[in-house]
Amino acid sequence: MPKAVIKNWIIPLSILLVAIIVVTLLAAAKPVPQPQMPGTEQAPKIPVQVADPQSRQIMVYAQGTVQPKTEITLTAEVSGQVVTVSENFVDGGFFEQGEPLLQLDDRDYRIAVTQARSRVAEAEKTLAMESGQARQAKREWRDLGNTEGNALFLREPQLKAAKAALAAAEADLQQALINLERTSIRAPFAGRVRQTEVDLGQYVSAGTQVAAIFDIGTAEIRLPLTADQTALLQLPLQPNQQVRLPVTLSAWVGGEQATWQGWLLRTEASIDTRSRVLYGIVEVSEPLAHQPPMVTGLFVQAEIAGKTFQNVLSVPRSALYEKNRLLVLDDQQQLQIVTVQVLQFSGEQALVTGIEQGKKVLLERPGYVIEGMSIEPVISSDVASDQ
Repeated sequence: MPKAVIKNWIIPLSILLVAIIVVTLLAAAKPVPQPQMPGTEQAPKIPVQVADPQSRQIMVYAQGTVQPKTEITLTAEVSGQVVTVSENFVDGGFFEQGEPLLQLDDRDYRIAVTQARSRVAEAEKTLAMESGQARQAKREWRDLGNTEGNALFLREPQLKAAKAALAAAEADLQQALINLERTSIRAPFAGRVRQTEVDLGQYVSAGTQVAAIFDIGTAEIRLPLTADQTALLQLPLQPNQQVRLPVTLSAWVGGEQATWQGWLLRTEASIDTRSRVLYGIVEVSEPLAHQPPMVTGLFVQAEIAGKTFQNVLSVPRSALYEKNRLLVLDDQQQLQIVTVQVLQFSGEQALVTGIEQGKKVLLERPGYVIEGMSIEPVISSDVASDQ
């Protein structure tokens, strides 16, 4: 065999042999694991809150806008030219009950009253004449010796017609007086003008809108209440149910927070089909008499006194597990999952019921949650307790 061929085979074989020797030595030097006794896993340390549930009245919070309880469109009931305008008949003007705001030209209506009185006098004369003739006919019929007289001879139809004519004339007079009175357009309550529609010298027809006005005696606030909120309130939902829930209203006015006291007296007749909320109606008496005054259109925050619940516990919202559960420890410091009723969220706190006195509530979750696992509780003064 040629030397060149032998040389080409020796070099690769040498390299392969060296590699095999190196691998063998490395495998022999690999450390062998020593068997050990299984150890006990250390229980995780979790901050806890010791439950101290108490009786508590729940407060429900909502928002709304101040509106007048009564607001109407003032209209002219008769036609005529506006000849007098009250100085209070301006946008935002205040007025008293019965105060004349507009005066229409009443000359035609005074003439109508005079004509109606004339017709009444004529009807009274006709009735007096028919009454006298009827009495004369009765005497004449009696002198003839008859006990029963003919109705036409006794002028009974004529007497009835005269009485009816007098009644019609008196009704026309009453209508003329009413129309004359209606030339003075007055406010049916003490209130305020939201917007005027007519002015001095303008001719208005019957039914013309002259102003939008509202009552200042009582203000209303419509508060939207969700289904969860209504469950916390004793709302007047039954017939003849007398309920007065105190409501504290607040708003920022002039850089300062003002408060007013109102009462939730009723709800609207049905749930709003678009927003699925039920509106509660809060009333405030004499809203402008307060300091500061509660003006129409003001946006206010409302705090409504709700029901009183027993065994209520306040926990951090982050302590809730799967929305309506809490992680607690039993007497052996083993994890339990307890279903609770969440009454309300207030900021970062949640009010719940369903936890026994003295139970340790986990404020944080362990790395994994297995019911029955051991937990080392950490009770610290830094941990928020029941509020």
